[in-house]
Amino acid sequence: MKTYELLIVGGGGATALARRAGEEGVKTAIVDPGPLGGTCPNRGCIPSKILLQHATVVENVRRAPRFFVDVWAGKVDSAKVLSWMRREIAGTHEAIRDSFEGPVEYFQERAEFVDAHTVRAGKEELRGKRVVIATGAHPTPPHGVDREKVPYLVSDDVFRMKQAPKSIAIVGGGFIACEFAHFFASMGSEVTMVERSAELLMAEDEEVRHAFCAAFCPRVDYRANAQVASAEHSRGKFRLKLSGGRKKGVEVEALLYALGRRPNTAGIGLEGTGIAVNERGFVPVDDHLRTNVPDVWAVGDVNGRHMFTHATTAQVEYLAEVLFEGRRTPIDHGPMPHAVFTDPEVGAVGETEQALRARGAKYVKSVVKYKDVAKGSAMKERHGLAKLLADPSGRILGFHVVGPEASVLLHQVVPVMRWRNHVSSLTHAVTVHPSLNELVAATAWEVLERLPTRSRRLGRA
Repeated sequence: MKTYELLIVGGGGATALARRAGEEGVKTAIVDPGPLGGTCPNRGCIPSKILLQHATVVENVRRAPRFFVDVWAGKVDSAKVLSWMRREIAGTHEAIRDSFEGPVEYFQERAEFVDAHTVRAGKEELRGKRVVIATGAHPTPPHGVDREKVPYLVSDDVFRMKQAPKSIAIVGGGFIACEFAHFFASMGSEVTMVERSAELLMAEDEEVRHAFCAAFCPRVDYRANAQVASAEHSRGKFRLKLSGGRKKGVEVEALLYALGRRPNTAGIGLEGTGIAVNERGFVPVDDHLRTNVPDVWAVGDVNGRHMFTHATTAQVEYLAEVLFEGRRTPIDHGPMPHAVFTDPEVGAVGETEQALRARGAKYVKSVVKYKDVAKGSAMKERHGLAKLLADPSGRILGFHVVGPEASVLLHQVVPVMRWRNHVSSLTHAVTVHPSLNELVAATAWEVLERLPTRSRRLGRA
């Protein structure tokens, strides 16, 4: 048995922790079957955004006639797009592996826990004084569908495709489903979306998702309030029978299930370790990212706190301070932003209006459309809007935006929420004119004007 000061199980975002351990001279083992980097650089954020950037360029070209420019030739080479994406991410594993310095050993094996501080990696048994579980998550498979008979795709499989199909059905209505629908529709595929809810992006603020659907749904054959009752595959075609909604069947060349993600905790031996796993398969942690077993932590998607790469990065940075700098204070994720890289783009931070209503909170809101500010009008933006929510004291509760550069505009609000968090921090900052940032300022001014007099005066302090 080999012993280490630090044993890291999982080679995604926690590779940064291994690098830091090496710099600190801490004897460390990291165990992962590869490729190193995990979901984000290999089969998630990075390759998907490469594809989506191509898709967005295509949509901008298609909209060029709106600006009296006729450039559309009607052809997109999806094979070259997919090939370019694979070239761009090639070498990630080797680059990460070569970045380890000092007393760090990498075991390219699947880990299986023997006890809470020991794992089996191939023929080796490794024991760690301190253990970090960072095994990530994987796409949720559809229930009751035999993949040998119905060779469906999940998100990981898209990145191995040679070219876009002529037609594809996407089951799901969350951000993964919508991002891939955006990509395939832009590549020229006929896209059918099957979603059991009434609208896409049901987790978003209601006004934002209404605007999103108005802009996005005309690009696809959207089947709302529907589920797949049965799926068959023969002669290169998938045939779906639907229940609910429009019951008309679907026949397509490809079938993609985008049903969310599950933690990678099954089959790694946690059952006999005493490390708690909840009913959804996540490893619960406290505000110090500690599991219920001493000197065992869990970071990233596997703990279920915030399933975003930027959240994992924050947790890994925090844990590095705990392990190597003696930090004792709990983690503070602050306001956690997210974005959906579709066309139109969506960005959000904080609570939605429907959540505030559900808990009976008092709030003030404003909604400003892109076309109501100079830059948005110049862009001829038809559907975009921004929405700001604040409590009667002027404290920002949520910000939601749909339209061009939504993920960028979002970050005008995030630091205000993180620090002073009064809406006047947005109104009293000088904003470039004409810029899309005036959209954010306009929502803030509207909220400020609707606050009680005392709250407006507090904002000037």
